[in-house]
Amino acid sequence: MPTFKPDSLMTFDTAEACRRRLVDFLKQTRESDVIMDLSVVSHCDSAGLALLIEAQRLCRQLHKRCQITNIPPLVHALAEFCGLEKIVVS
Repeated sequence: MPTFKPDSLMTFDTAEACRRRLVDFLKQTRESDVIMDLSVVSHCDSAGLALLIEAQRLCRQLHKRCQITNIPPLVHALAEFCGLEKIVVS
């Protein structure tokens, strides 16, 4: 399955550049199933969570399914705290 790996920092400072890379990746990928691998993510703030929401939205728009894998505990905890744990559970 095609795999997208965001930067290690999913923050306000990096989210827009990462979103542009994600859009390019999704548009170039012909397969309907994609993976978003968070194994290298070392820091995530609310902009990083917004990026995960955007990834799911873009996939739906492009008729793709996105599986988020290797979710670091810090990302899961932040999503849970914000009431968004459903976005990180695929």
